[in-house]
Amino acid sequence: MADQIGEGSTAVAARGMALVVAVLRPVLVVAAALIVGMVIIVATHQNPFPAYENLLIEPFRSWDSFSSVLFYAIPLVFTGLAATVAFRAGVFNIGGEGQLQMGALATTWVAVSWTTLPAIVLAPISIVAAIVAGALFAAIAGWIRAYLGATELVSTIMLNYIAADIATYYVTPGGPLATTSAVGGSTNPVPNAITFPTIGGSQFHWGFVVALIAVVAIFTLIYRTPLGYELRMVGHNPAFARFGGVATARVIMSAFLISGGLAGLAGAVQVLGFLHEYSLNFLTAGWGFTGVTVALLARLEPIGVLVAAFLYALLEEGAQLMENNTSVDHNVITVVQGLIILLVTVQIGFSFWRKRRGAQLATA
Repeated sequence: MADQIGEGSTAVAARGMALVVAVLRPVLVVAAALIVGMVIIVATHQNPFPAYENLLIEPFRSWDSFSSVLFYAIPLVFTGLAATVAFRAGVFNIGGEGQLQMGALATTWVAVSWTTLPAIVLAPISIVAAIVAGALFAAIAGWIRAYLGATELVSTIMLNYIAADIATYYVTPGGPLATTSAVGGSTNPVPNAITFPTIGGSQFHWGFVVALIAVVAIFTLIYRTPLGYELRMVGHNPAFARFGGVATARVIMSAFLISGGLAGLAGAVQVLGFLHEYSLNFLTAGWGFTGVTVALLARLEPIGVLVAAFLYALLEEGAQLMENNTSVDHNVITVVQGLIILLVTVQIGFSFWRKRRGAQLATA
């Protein structure tokens, strides 16, 4: 009994340490990229300290700026979680952008078509429609990968273009969901009764609470459910998972469905909390692609996704303040973001090499 208690305490301690690492890792990566960014600013004969004051401190000095950081982080949490679930299963869902578009379009279609329904019914139906649309759109690539063995990298990327074409058809003038007003390129607004209330008179809205719930749900899924164990097993060693009786095709399909559903939910939250309509502006936002970076920065830890999304949003808001208040160009932060991606890629590549080297030494 004592041994079992000791083993349980060790497991809890290990999980706690993993959470600490998941939180600190994105902070350290961003800090390293910022140091290089400071060197670049100095090389252009400019003072980096006012620039970094606006970048890292100014967003916390007013509610308007800080709420903008939280506002921008909302879709990144969802798309980061979407990428995390897929990557945990060893598959690469690069189609979060298209799945988000389908989710946003589905939410808007339901909301503007069934306006006679009471808000308490219409709101959840609209959100569920987005989750289903995103999941089914992701399932296309999932089926191709699980049952045909074709790489999902190509199919998910190609489906992004298909999603963009579908959305463009539906909302351009003359399309099935095109606005009846004089301004084209969008749908009619969704009913005000089902939109998320804003907080503190800013753009920041209650969709953030939904994002927090999603983080807890995905953490629970990955670490507290049989499916989560299978996801991790298939992602770590699919051959061993098959030997252990895990239906890898089913797990891969489950990963794509959950991942696509999360991306679709991101689309619903952006419609109900931000634009209150579907607009072609969605096609240039890039939330789905940025979510992949957020997931990798967090090393596929749900709690880390929350931290990484906040840091990425902080850079975006701080970069705008830096450009407005100093002579440093916004493109410096673009370089910093590129460095973050590079550092994350190097980390992942090194981890892969170390595991492969360890396996070679074990069989030698």
